[in-house]
Amino acid sequence: MEIQIDSKPSYSMAVVTLDEGESLIAESGSMVAMSNSFEVDTTFNGRGSGFLDFLQALVVGLIRKHFAGESLFVNTYRSKKKGSELMVAPAMVGDIVNVSVEKGKPFTVQATSFLASAAGVSNDLIWGGFSMLFSKEGAFFLRCRGEGELLINSYGAIEKVEVNGSYIVDSGHVVGFQGDLQYKIQRVGGWKATLLSGEGLVLSFTGQGTLWLQTRNMGSLVDWLSPMLPK
Repeated sequence: MEIQIDSKPSYSMAVVTLDEGESLIAESGSMVAMSNSFEVDTTFNGRGSGFLDFLQALVVGLIRKHFAGESLFVNTYRSKKKGSELMVAPAMVGDIVNVSVEKGKPFTVQATSFLASAAGVSNDLIWGGFSMLFSKEGAFFLRCRGEGELLINSYGAIEKVEVNGSYIVDSGHVVGFQGDLQYKIQRVGGWKATLLSGEGLVLSFTGQGTLWLQTRNMGSLVDWLSPMLPK
């Protein structure tokens, strides 16, 4: 599998070239164009086979849609010949980064930032904490495990930050993180600062690892647009 990211960082699109038998799992609606040498299978945003697995996948898919901001379905594109080309892009303007997931080194991603992954990468929902329900960013993260390529997307450009100690990030700017990092949700200051500063809740990271941050905040965009919408 070869991946090239075009039109960075504002209007990024991933061009994925697959060998025969390789597959890419992508968010519903993310396909831009593709060769005519793919088999496409659409499933609920949760994997499994059999009736019980189907019910579990349905429940997980519904949770991801309503609480994590993801689409209900994912598409699996399986290449039928070498050199098949698939182009994928997120709905919002912004950047795409390709991350290699290794065994024993999971990658945690903000649920709305998952774009696509190789078939060898699976993901599980992680409860982000009750306070995340009020942060406008969704209450869940995805923990991506296994081995293979992972495509994450952002609103705005993506900045990579190495952390060794502690670091504080606005909850709306976290794309993903990897390594020995723990986090807790807290206010940016006292209640006055929380209510009046416009910063709201932040994630306080401690440990050693890598953060991927987006330069723009989707919640801030919604707040900016809301007064302009007709009532």
